[in-house]
Amino acid sequence: MTIEGIARRTVHYLLGWGHGVFEGSSGDDEMGYLVDLVRRTSARTVLEIGFNVGLSSQAMLSAAPDVRVVSFDLGFHTYIGRAKEYVDRRFPGRHELVLGDSRATLPTYAAKAGRQMFDLAFVDGGHELEVVRADLRNARTLCKSNAHVMVDDLAPWKPWGVGPALAWREALDEGLIVQEEMLADGRLVDVPREPADRVWALGRYT
Repeated sequence: MTIEGIARRTVHYLLGWGHGVFEGSSGDDEMGYLVDLVRRTSARTVLEIGFNVGLSSQAMLSAAPDVRVVSFDLGFHTYIGRAKEYVDRRFPGRHELVLGDSRATLPTYAAKAGRQMFDLAFVDGGHELEVVRADLRNARTLCKSNAHVMVDDLAPWKPWGVGPALAWREALDEGLIVQEEMLADGRLVDVPREPADRVWALGRYT
């Protein structure tokens, strides 16, 4: 299925169950990037913070038949159950959804797992500075050595981008992450600038 097809069919499925208003999700450029990222890093286990309607989960799962994704989401939206149902229909046995505040659920999951298990982390959950800061650090405890980490919404001129941009900069300054590339509206940039709408970055945990 194409990237466009993933979004179209997911929305059609949710509309069929009476869900018609969705919070912002991954766009086509970002979903295409996620597919390519999983393939070029050979990631087979992915930690995702922020599930929403499951578009990014499906993009990463579609990258290879043996990819497994574990998503952490607050579970606030009423449509999340149907979105999870749809992902399971398309990718049976390959997706896990953990509901609750990621600041609590990630450490709990790490304690139960007892090992570093993820090749790639995709952080796209809460946008407050303290939440993104905690997500980056908590995800590190579950990721393998030198695992890649991607963070979305790094446009500080957007209200929802202030916290993630500051948390990413802190992580770089503290040496938690080494940045490899940054993209604005799907294009590689050295420094993102207004009025770019979607900014994300890729790095490696140290």
